[in-house]
Amino acid sequence: MNNRLASSLTLEQIIERKLSFLETNDISPWDGDNSDLGERDALKQMLNDSKNLTEQVFEAKYKAELARLKKRAESKEFSIEDNDDYYESFNNTIVTILELINPINLYDLEDD
Repeated sequence: MNNRLASSLTLEQIIERKLSFLETNDISPWDGDNSDLGERDALKQMLNDSKNLTEQVFEAKYKAELARLKKRAESKEFSIEDNDDYYESFNNTIVTILELINPINLYDLEDD
């Protein structure tokens, strides 16, 4: 546990903690399946972008990514062989982080 003020916690630190927990926890050990890989890849990508993009650009980038994933799912261009679990986990992880940034993002996503 950290004794500093919670207000000093950054998005970067939150993502780092989620990624670390995913890869090292004993509760649900990492097994590298498609859903774990989707979450890991989304977290790694978002971690990198959290260091380099403004909040506005970050949100816009990931809203566009969610729209792309939604279009992919709606077009029925998916199958068991196409790693659907990976893409679903990737999508859900993005939604989780965007909602942490601003809860309205959860509702704005439905309009895309």
